Amino acid sequence: MLDIVIWVLISANVGQCGMIIILAALATYYAALSISREDGPFAVFLWLRNRFTRDTWLARGIRCIVCVSCYTAALAAAGLWAAGHVRAIDTPLVWLGLAGASVILDRYWKR
Repeated sequence: MLDIVIWVLISANVGQCGMIIILAALATYYAALSISREDGPFAVFLWLRNRFTRDTWLARGIRCIVCVSCYTAALAAAGLWAAGHVRAIDTPLVWLGLAGASVILDRYWKR
């Protein structure tokens, strides 16, 4: 998968906006992975997951990378819109695209 990303970055003329979208997808994946599965710096993500120990929708959601990907992708899309890289009308599409890319990356590295 990484070789495909590198090939796209080198051989395709993705431009600055395309590069930002690719980096945002990777950042979304890493943030979702860190929150849902890793301990994090000073075990802050572990502490956050342990705060929700009962079997509630929030406890299940914070441990689910697909759920967390939706939240982190929304933040990334809002940041791209605020920085002027994405038009307001395209923000929902970028949001879902970033969340989908995060899930695809997770499925790829799980196998």
